[in-house]
Amino acid sequence: MPTNMYKALSFLLVFGFYAALAQTNCGPLEGGVEDRLSNSIEYLASDDLQGRYPGTKGEELAANYISERFQEYGLLGGAEGNFFQEFTIPISINPMPSCELKIKKRALKLNTDYYPIQYSAEGKLTGETVFVSFGISAPELNYNDLSEINVKGKIAVMDIGSPDGIHPHSKYLAYHDLKTRIQGLVKKGAVGVVLVNQNNSEAPSKSFSRWLPTKVPVLFVSNAKYAKKLSKKKRQLSMNVVLEKEELEAKNVLGFIDNNAEYTVVIGAHYDHLGMGGDGSLYRGEPAIHNGADDNASGVAALLELAYILSKRSSEYTTNFLFIAFSGEEKGLLGSNFFAKSMLFRPESMKYMINMDMIGRLNDENVLMINGVGTSREFSRIIRTVPCAELNVRTSEGGTGPSDHTSFYNINVPAIHFFTGAHEDYHKPSDDFEKINFRGLVEIMKYLMYTINSLEEVKGLEFSQTASEESMKAPAFTVTLGVVPDYLFDKEGMRIDGITDGKPASKAGLMKGDIVVRLGSIPVRDMMSYMKALGSFKKGDKTQVEYIRNGSKATAEIEF
Repeated sequence: MPTNMYKALSFLLVFGFYAALAQTNCGPLEGGVEDRLSNSIEYLASDDLQGRYPGTKGEELAANYISERFQEYGLLGGAEGNFFQEFTIPISINPMPSCELKIKKRALKLNTDYYPIQYSAEGKLTGETVFVSFGISAPELNYNDLSEINVKGKIAVMDIGSPDGIHPHSKYLAYHDLKTRIQGLVKKGAVGVVLVNQNNSEAPSKSFSRWLPTKVPVLFVSNAKYAKKLSKKKRQLSMNVVLEKEELEAKNVLGFIDNNAEYTVVIGAHYDHLGMGGDGSLYRGEPAIHNGADDNASGVAALLELAYILSKRSSEYTTNFLFIAFSGEEKGLLGSNFFAKSMLFRPESMKYMINMDMIGRLNDENVLMINGVGTSREFSRIIRTVPCAELNVRTSEGGTGPSDHTSFYNINVPAIHFFTGAHEDYHKPSDDFEKINFRGLVEIMKYLMYTINSLEEVKGLEFSQTASEESMKAPAFTVTLGVVPDYLFDKEGMRIDGITDGKPASKAGLMKGDIVVRLGSIPVRDMMSYMKALGSFKKGDKTQVEYIRNGSKATAEIEF
């Protein structure tokens, strides 16, 4: 599960919780279930696989292991007869020396005076500039930078700031997004965009792995002298953007049970992880293997077990089953997004999708979180009325979140996500095989089978849009405590499930299990109020944090 998407999960989890303690038994599984689960996780999370980073030998070994199990269970290749669906993952996009920015005849230096950003298209052009201030049109605030400016056929010069600065309390917060502003200029006819920074805002990144081009070249002028010149009066510019894209070869693994049915049930789990750490890791130290036993060897083991069970019982079902082990999830759901857009299976032919991501650490309260139940009314009815033995099931409605079910929701396929919560080993080398709760994983397997069997009785699942994520938008914030919240905690406050060394919480002496109930003057009652509290601070601010430890309240000084 990608680190930078946890914020999305946190605000989804504060809406629509439903808890029920089970009284029913989900029925027997196939004999040897725990051994098969254990064998799969032990192999996938072994040091031999070096953290299953996309495009590496370790990932290839994992992909081969999964495809071999599919073949052993009699499944067909799900990618038009093949078990592998290959795609590329961009790992870096770099400007080529042939890039150019000239003011009249003066050539600026690439990476010293200017550089292209991730929203830049490739291309060459010459034209006259026009300064558009912040490029913001906000009629509800009686503000419009573009009311008397014609950018058609011109190179727009835009300040990356806003009229009252870039911070969480700006009344122009909804207009801060650079790509949206650039697209607005392009829509009005701008043929190129040059960005400047005259208000000490945070500069756009010089290096990026995700290329999100608009239709025109976009350059950021980092040299203050030239930025000032471009903001003062019209200039004649020459621009040329040429990018070199470095990519990894990755692959999804697909197995198919063909019952010659009209509809197909999709069951998925990502098998990639962080390799030796790097981007996304919460570990502070020398590079080390991130084995990802819970994230997400646990989900893949469940995927393989479901393939094993359903291959033996395929004649009992009136749907086909497609099992997908996704790569590139940690890079931003790339494998599932690629599959969804590939149209190997049409969205209207997919009855529903089940995603399993981090299901190996069922806690002492037996909490299983199921996200996305609002994507079909049938999910709500079945999941809320037939919870499984020994599980405390909680749900959220939202169809989007930081895992692969989002890619299916985006193509109007009902999709749910099974999840047992974050923990202090999340995205660290300590997420190891020995910490998996196999008793809990077996209980989840029972509940998965109960869910599949219950949905078998439903002829069709009508897709439902869930509440607009915009209306539930997480408050913006620029600082962090450096903790992993317990997203399954449903009492007042924000319980800490992990601490990152060297960050504010660690320096203040906070510990795993502490429940934060106040930041500064703002009460913390849940994840949303916690993020609202963070949004009131900026880097360098000092405040008090109030927390509960072992039933007693305490305070500590925090510096962000």
